[in-house]
Amino acid sequence: MNDDNIIRVKLDPKNPSHGKTNWEKVKEMTEEEIEKAAETDSDCLPLSQEELSEFRPVSAPIS
Repeated sequence: MNDDNIIRVKLDPKNPSHGKTNWEKVKEMTEEEIEKAAETDSDCLPLSQEELSEFRPVSAPIS
């Protein structure tokens, strides 16, 4: 891994980021529209049932 590609960000709890998602538009979408949008997103394609079956539960470390 190359440190030149890593961006470090500190979040300000007094000024939280709310992202750029238009949640009203998302709420108006049908399941079919959401599925189609997910299938055309090459950065984050939906996982198949076979891929999902490979996931295993993990416990969060106690700090």
